[in-house]
Amino acid sequence: MDPGLKILTAKESQYCDQQTALLESMNEHDLMERAAIRLFQHICKQNEGNAPLHIICGPGNNGGDGLCIAALAAATGLRTRVSLCFFGKQMSPAMQFRLKQHKDFQPLQIIEINTPDELNIHQDEIIIDAMFGTGLNSALQQPWDGLVAKINEAKVAVYSIDMPSGLFDNQPQSAAPFVNARLTLTVQAPKPTFFYPENNIVFEVVDCGINTAKTRVCKYFLDPEYPTVIHQLKQLLPARPKHSHKGSYGHTLIIGGNYGVHGAAAIAAKACYDAGSGLTTVIAPAEATAYLSQLPGVMHKASALNKDAADLIQPERYNSLAIGPGLGQTPETTALLTAILYKWQHPMVIDADALNIISANLHLLEMVPAGSILTPHPKECERLFGPFNNSKEREFRLLQIAKKYNIYILAKDTYSLLTCPDGNAFYNGTGSPKLARGGSGDKLTGMIAGLYAQSGVPRNAALAGMYYAGSEFNII
Repeated sequence: MDPGLKILTAKESQYCDQQTALLESMNEHDLMERAAIRLFQHICKQNEGNAPLHIICGPGNNGGDGLCIAALAAATGLRTRVSLCFFGKQMSPAMQFRLKQHKDFQPLQIIEINTPDELNIHQDEIIIDAMFGTGLNSALQQPWDGLVAKINEAKVAVYSIDMPSGLFDNQPQSAAPFVNARLTLTVQAPKPTFFYPENNIVFEVVDCGINTAKTRVCKYFLDPEYPTVIHQLKQLLPARPKHSHKGSYGHTLIIGGNYGVHGAAAIAAKACYDAGSGLTTVIAPAEATAYLSQLPGVMHKASALNKDAADLIQPERYNSLAIGPGLGQTPETTALLTAILYKWQHPMVIDADALNIISANLHLLEMVPAGSILTPHPKECERLFGPFNNSKEREFRLLQIAKKYNIYILAKDTYSLLTCPDGNAFYNGTGSPKLARGGSGDKLTGMIAGLYAQSGVPRNAALAGMYYAGSEFNII
């Protein structure tokens, strides 16, 4: 089973809506009302001060969602007004139905505006953007782009329903205008475009009871807000039976911690130990003892990091190997990495300077064992695989490379991306600005290596490692 929420395009989302209606014998209006109730509940959580709502509705089903939310808000006594923006576009049947149903609802103030200049925004209100949802296939033109510009210039809180209006569902968007929402409340499943850094989207997934089970996808989101996702990730952690011992949980070897960066290996070793590796050994120079001696559960083999250090490795003794944290980029460490790639035939975790050495000696990529996990940050990713025009191109190319070399590539970012040789991609949701500091990558490397030592399953180690490295949860 693939963990995480399915990431759905507009077409896939529409198919899921249709399937849900069939399975539950519901019409689209009932489905819309159920979604509106759950969206409104999330809006209320954001609006603790009960600020008035200004709901801006477009001509399609997204506008219908907005009208449903407006009726719910007005029924609770919350001051609510609606601006209808059609600008000559034909209303969808669902929007026609909602407008006919709500136009005589007295507590609700509904006006239609004909130009962006007619949109009147009050500084004390919250704007709910319900102009366009998914399905746009071209950039907004006048007068819609003017309307979006006016909303973005208003300096009030804006919450978008399902998608920020003007944003495409499946591509980075640097030039075309879209609503710069403080938060997007997306229905049931995140959209691919949310994970492209260029778009800078902040979102929450709202469970609206849409059935996604029959939709096959290859992209998933590890959302820490969803109990089902948390449960799925826990299932990837190695079992720890009551009657077991340290020999039951593998032996991890970490290589790094060169002169001036001894701490990198120590951070990786501690994370490996904390992830439950039965035994953890570090090969690092003798000068690293001051750091590693603070970890009494970790063993230290003192050695200069050169080709001779490879002689200390007995593959039959270790279940997992990680190389890179604080390794350094020298002729000696290049020779060491090359020797290890000749000697070690099992999946390994490759990070930091080991990645930089490979990027300077690309023939080494051919020697990386199948199943290995590479963990580059954005610059390392470019050095290894070349520049990318945008993050969608990066995703596509990393999937190709993962398949070609039968490896896993964990591209670190706000939403770290794991591309797998079977064509699946996983975006992680536990990243935060707290991780933007030295040592976070070393922790990730150690955690993945320790999990792999126990499970022997590279994908599970990578998924659980990137999820738990960014979370506040303890693995054991």
